[in-house]
Amino acid sequence: MTTILLSAKTKLPHPLLDSVKRTRLHDIFHTQRVKKVTILRAPAGYGKTTLISQWFKTLEHDQVAYLSIDPSDNDPSRFWAYVFHAVEKACHSDIGQVLAPLLYTPDNAGNDFLIESFIYEMSLTAKPLHIVLDDYHLIDNVVIDQMMTKLVEQSPEHVHIYISTRTEINLPIAKWRAKQWVYELDTPQLRFTPLEVKQFYSTKNLPLPDQTQLDLILDKTEGWIAGLQLASLTSNHGNPVEWEHISRSAIFDFLLQEIMDPLPKPTQEFLLRTSLINELEPSICNQLTQRTDSYQLLVELEEKGFFVIRLQSNNPVFRYHHLFAEALGSEVKRRLTAEEVSSLAHDTAAVLYERGDFTAAIELSLKYELYDLAVSWITEHLVQLFASGQISTYLRWLHHLRSEHVTAPYEFLVIGVIASMSSLDTDTANSLMQELETRQITDRWMEKEEHAAMVFLYEHAKAMAIVSTGGNLQTAKAIVEKQFNNKNIPSRWDQLHMRFNIFEYKLLRTSIASKGKMPSMEDGMAIAEIIRKPFYLKRGIGAYSYGTSAESLYERNLLDYAKAELDVAMQHGHELQDPGLFIPMYLLKAKIYLTAKKTTSALALLTQAKQLVTEKHWLTTLSIMQAACHIADGDIANAEKELQPTKSNQPFWMLVYARLLLAKQQPDSALTILIQTKTKAQQEMQIATIIEATVLEAICHQRLGDMETALSTLLEAMKTASPYYYIRTFLDEEEIYPLLNKVRQLHKNDEEVRTSISAHYLDHFQVIESITEAHPLLTPREKEVYDLLADGITNREIAEQLFLSEGTVRVYLTSIYSKIGVDSRAKAILLKYK
Repeated sequence: MTTILLSAKTKLPHPLLDSVKRTRLHDIFHTQRVKKVTILRAPAGYGKTTLISQWFKTLEHDQVAYLSIDPSDNDPSRFWAYVFHAVEKACHSDIGQVLAPLLYTPDNAGNDFLIESFIYEMSLTAKPLHIVLDDYHLIDNVVIDQMMTKLVEQSPEHVHIYISTRTEINLPIAKWRAKQWVYELDTPQLRFTPLEVKQFYSTKNLPLPDQTQLDLILDKTEGWIAGLQLASLTSNHGNPVEWEHISRSAIFDFLLQEIMDPLPKPTQEFLLRTSLINELEPSICNQLTQRTDSYQLLVELEEKGFFVIRLQSNNPVFRYHHLFAEALGSEVKRRLTAEEVSSLAHDTAAVLYERGDFTAAIELSLKYELYDLAVSWITEHLVQLFASGQISTYLRWLHHLRSEHVTAPYEFLVIGVIASMSSLDTDTANSLMQELETRQITDRWMEKEEHAAMVFLYEHAKAMAIVSTGGNLQTAKAIVEKQFNNKNIPSRWDQLHMRFNIFEYKLLRTSIASKGKMPSMEDGMAIAEIIRKPFYLKRGIGAYSYGTSAESLYERNLLDYAKAELDVAMQHGHELQDPGLFIPMYLLKAKIYLTAKKTTSALALLTQAKQLVTEKHWLTTLSIMQAACHIADGDIANAEKELQPTKSNQPFWMLVYARLLLAKQQPDSALTILIQTKTKAQQEMQIATIIEATVLEAICHQRLGDMETALSTLLEAMKTASPYYYIRTFLDEEEIYPLLNKVRQLHKNDEEVRTSISAHYLDHFQVIESITEAHPLLTPREKEVYDLLADGITNREIAEQLFLSEGTVRVYLTSIYSKIGVDSRAKAILLKYK
């Protein structure tokens, strides 16, 4: 089930023609446009949406993206799909299409990538862009809040975000205040002033109250616009005499009765029967009310100011003001019996479901405790819901059913376990597994034939939970083998292929590969034996095991084995049509070509891979790898050509850009990039990226002549790498071979180094022992200087050891460079160790 985008949610409502023009607030908006975000915070009825609509009417040439939020938007994939859709329409771009493949990511790194990609896409247009998020108080999803925080803080200068809310929201507003990024409009600023109250009566063509009445109106309403609006609809046009003994909190209910009772009974019936839907599409209203003139009635109500708002849509769509809708909901419960309310909710949900808005139908059925209906609809669309990535929505529904003590079907619980594991929510997964085990004791459900398919899935989910959490692999293996000894019962889940990588250029950065914490060879083989069964292969996880194995074997310098696993992974990736698997394999194969100095083959392979994908982020990834190939080949111009259009702060781009800066002899600038990249990787616990960034950091210090810091930095990298046996990350950087030799020497004499780096691990670097024969053209003294140079020591240290002046050492180095055909210290060292 794909996310159904209701166009009316992204249509900015029309302000009423007779609404008060709030010029004083428009002037504030204008002066505060330099801020990143404007927050309108006030209870319902203070004109937040009307004010925003009026403001944008004054900005004819700016781009405005609007989203009306409702409770069902508490799913990151759904929420951002709507935001992208709104921005796409405002900018007349393909932002939604570009970012759609990134919506269904299971972890925080993917969420960060999604927002960073969104920010980059918005940066491509310099025209002012306003993004309005109306009713943000309805969001209670921590992930959405985190992503919103990143969006606000990193958006381009030409983007301004408006957030309307009734309450405090879970965003770092105090921090934004301190940085002067935010302007806040609260209830005091949004209240009608005495002058605006007079303007209100004037625009409504109502008798202007005398000063005593006006003072009473202001006292009772405190400038509350909805109260004034309701009062204008009463028979005495808001004469406040009757208000004197009514509390402010009761005014709305009092006035609602005042305006509802005189209405024709059919109109009252219309208002009640349409009160449960968010968007008043006339055809739906006709269906709910058995009328044929809903459009005419809605227009009439709008013209009379009955809290009906016309949305800017090609098709005539309206909605009730939120406060009015809530009051109508209360009126429904007051006028109808519980059975009648349930029947109305059932009819409304059924109409929404019939119209294809499954999410709204299910939400409504849950709200009104129509659990049998909700369960039947969730069951019907569960596979599609799961496949489309709306995991948060499903888990929220499941939580609702369980919290109301509804006995959820076993399928719901089993799929809930799998969904929780895929989103790394181990607490929920454990809770669901506990319920399944408890119900096994009470119901013996696992022994019943009709549940055989779910038992099969559940047992495999348990095995995967053990593997992913580092549990006892023999226990997992026993579970799997037991299931394969049983008869495989077909189910509707058999063809579901899970995508474990949405955007990462390296599988070792994904959660399925424990973010680079490579298992031992023994454990890796045990895991492979478990998940390379046909059951797992066709669901993706078995195929991914070949990919992660290929990258791990490459890192451990077992290139022939890596190539074999790579070929299988690539084949499965193509069969599953999963670029998240086959693109990282193309990158790995290109890297293997580079180790053999086959740059042309690597570039041709990457060009071929570009023909296989259309998603922008994968094409960008391939371009970044092509830039890395050009850098390895010494082609700086083409490397810059590939990197410049793909600029981002993603780790792959940052690492390759740092290499470009090193190639351009700018180690200071490269060092800044690498420290930034390593810091982010440490926060995300991305082992492979931490190691690579630290190795390149050591090269920077070496280039800058700070050999002591270079050595300590390389030691830091090796201490991180040693437990997981990362080898190629070091061997691929020939420039650090002298430092690697120093580490090996230190290991013999330094107890702390021996404790933190295993001797067995260091044995893998014997291959880089320096060549003993110096260049035959060099004099004996030049050979001595060259040998010391290759050990990575400074000119001063060479001078001290050979009892020479630093000036003489520089002369020798100039001669050495000339004879061996290089023009820099780094190239001389590299040549020495080739």
